Amino acid sequence: MDEVLSRIPLSPPWTVHEFLAWLEKDTGRPIRLLPYPEGTVIGNRRCGVLFGLADEDIIMYDPNRSERHQRQTIFHEVGHVLCCHKGEPFSPTDSPLTSGIDPDAIRYMMRRTSFDTTTEAEAELLGTKLAVLSQGGITDDGRGHFNRIISTVVQ
Repeated sequence: MDEVLSRIPLSPPWTVHEFLAWLEKDTGRPIRLLPYPEGTVIGNRRCGVLFGLADEDIIMYDPNRSERHQRQTIFHEVGHVLCCHKGEPFSPTDSPLTSGIDPDAIRYMMRRTSFDTTTEAEAELLGTKLAVLSQGGITDDGRGHFNRIISTVVQ
């Protein structure tokens, strides 16, 4: 965990946008955020999902949750990327989850099927640490500098 965190050259508090811009450079892969389509329900709750495509990664999150919960969900999925967790193979299917995504382009997906696996525990811990060091809304792209200034004044 410390090794992964030590690789991050950003100064907190960062925005989701700033962090993902760095992660794209670090991995060489674009990352696209997609809110779940309205009305999508997976099981009895909506957790994040990470789709690995040949040329990009897609993180889906629940836009109806609080900003804090959205950041936690997104950074949990980022934790899977940073820890190089391997997802499960994806069988193309017509599903609300694949709305806006070509199902045939999806190589793998990470989704929470249980909470007691090593990969989920690692992603949850790392995601929580990253989310705590972040501020702002999901679409905030220019407030990271402002957040850092304010955080030095308000402690």
